[in-house]
Amino acid sequence: MIHRLRLAALILLAALAAPLAAAPADEPLRVIMVDVEGGAATLYVTPEGHSVLIDAGWPPGMGGPRPQEGQPAPPPFDSAERIAAAARAAGLHRIDYLVVTHYHVDHVGGVAGLLSRIPVGTVIDHGPNRETPPPDANPAFARFAPATLYPAYEQAIAGIEHRVMQAGETLTVDGLELVAINSDRHLTEAPSAPAGVRCDQATSKAEDGGEENARSLGFLLRFGEARILAMADTTWDVENAAVCPRNRIGTVDLLVANNHGSELSNSPVFVENVAPRIVLLQNGPRKGADASVFDTVRASPRFAALWQMHSAERSPDRNEPVERIANPTGGTDGHALHAYVSRDGTIALVNPRTGHREAYPARQ
Repeated sequence: MIHRLRLAALILLAALAAPLAAAPADEPLRVIMVDVEGGAATLYVTPEGHSVLIDAGWPPGMGGPRPQEGQPAPPPFDSAERIAAAARAAGLHRIDYLVVTHYHVDHVGGVAGLLSRIPVGTVIDHGPNRETPPPDANPAFARFAPATLYPAYEQAIAGIEHRVMQAGETLTVDGLELVAINSDRHLTEAPSAPAGVRCDQATSKAEDGGEENARSLGFLLRFGEARILAMADTTWDVENAAVCPRNRIGTVDLLVANNHGSELSNSPVFVENVAPRIVLLQNGPRKGADASVFDTVRASPRFAALWQMHSAERSPDRNEPVERIANPTGGTDGHALHAYVSRDGTIALVNPRTGHREAYPARQ
């Protein structure tokens, strides 16, 4: 009789627990764009509590905010500490996947420091560094060149599970699917993709800011019906090849603007083809967020909103209202931007500095 009562109790507990286990299915994907002062670091947290971090910002002491006139100098800046603090605030005790999109200092520089602060399960990248410094490069430049940083990165991740991700491959984390659109300058085949639009108006741009930009590992992230595009520093010509003559991506709900919103990327043909509803600029005060990019994204056929990591001091007349800027000119830095992405495509953006929130319904 006692055994039967115990069995009945276990069955009842299982029945009560079932709705709790299913609850995360109704919760949103959290996207936390960390302020690494013009570098890159975006944390994706699934309802089940698993995580993907794309890029790790600068090395210690690089990329920090400028002192404000009449104010004491800020403490030395550390991207890794801001990222680890954001992860802890999100309830994480580890980062399941760290993606290093390419080996420029503002993306890979914080890896070693991050690994000393929080465990990482798997590191993902596009393969070996492809950028070599010019033979006459000065020592200060060479110190932070990809050819110098890459061996240090290899040493830092030694002993951690490591995956080289090719274009077209997929990483699935709970209900979040990351499809590699481009990697090491190769593009996904996407045989069923539709024809691109305005491809006859595509132009070429030779300047790319360094070979590693064009080699970036970029993703289409799918969460239910929602689609997020994050292609790191992918450059103009690679963008155009991704959407013309076939659109290998389709349309998206949320775009993390390429190359910090630099005019080396974000070509009009590319932006029109992916047609984002919401655009995030992971810019610095004087890095990225070029005037022409503001104009391009606002002309996108489904454009609804633009949010910025920093005020754009080089194009102040293009800035969004201050409630959509995480770190406005004259204020303190270090504030993140948060997006909450529901499976039906509804997206809410939150500015934690002020608590300002805006919701954007799912596409029709």
